[in-house]
Amino acid sequence: MAFTEKLSDEGLKYFSEIGQKPFSQQAVAFLNAYWPEVQSQAEFIFHVAYDLIKKTDMHSQGISLIHKYQEGCDLDFDMALYLYEQMNKFLDDPKNAQWADDKFKMSHPEVLTALKRKQELRDKVDVNFDGRVSFLEYLLYQYKDVANPMDFVTRSMGQGDEHPEIRKARLALEEVAKAIREYEAEKSRLEEESKGEGVKALRAKNLLAQLGASPLAETLNTALIQAEAALRAVVKKFGGGDGSMSPRSQEAAGNASGAVYWMQQDLAEKKKYGKSIK
Repeated sequence: MAFTEKLSDEGLKYFSEIGQKPFSQQAVAFLNAYWPEVQSQAEFIFHVAYDLIKKTDMHSQGISLIHKYQEGCDLDFDMALYLYEQMNKFLDDPKNAQWADDKFKMSHPEVLTALKRKQELRDKVDVNFDGRVSFLEYLLYQYKDVANPMDFVTRSMGQGDEHPEIRKARLALEEVAKAIREYEAEKSRLEEESKGEGVKALRAKNLLAQLGASPLAETLNTALIQAEAALRAVVKKFGGGDGSMSPRSQEAAGNASGAVYWMQQDLAEKKKYGKSIK
């Protein structure tokens, strides 16, 4: 099946709907559809590709502070070119040698000139011809040896709706993300106020010192506990995102190994943040 084979109207509508979801949900949809083929690359997708596409999106919006960023869904062609440039720089950096290893070769973009890359973006990567590149389009093109848009639509539409327990865990993790943004926003505000002089600056310094024990920190810790419990219930019911799901559990979860893996990684990162503020 050709990578650029034309989608039906229904397929194109479905594809575009997935491409309008946040980057993380697009990645999960891709991983759920192609878990047997790309499980070995999931670590790279989460820790490298996902991180870089978010940073590229922040760069395009002129945002440097993570608490001011709402996860996007796509990039224009210029920013997509920038993403590929950043990916190649990342892989060329000796300190990122673990990700440049041959075991992740499937995830390494082909080195192309900017002109050729832009042509590829226009003719092949941009599946729905909207002049933008979603994370789903990036992933399908990167792993085109095992994936293509029509096959993705067929697999994904056949999986059914998100399982209620998986949705519950995902939403619980979104609450953690919200709590982190609120904590970081207050931290940034207090840091700015503490740079001045007088009573206001002194008060800001005191509040900053106590922020780790503040109601905002408590809200974050509570959200983490609830998210961990929700995810634990998912893993208990369906197995881990490591391919350990039984065929029966896979069917019940809607082939959700990718979703479980993603949430486990996401929770681990958020727990690291939670520990850092104590």
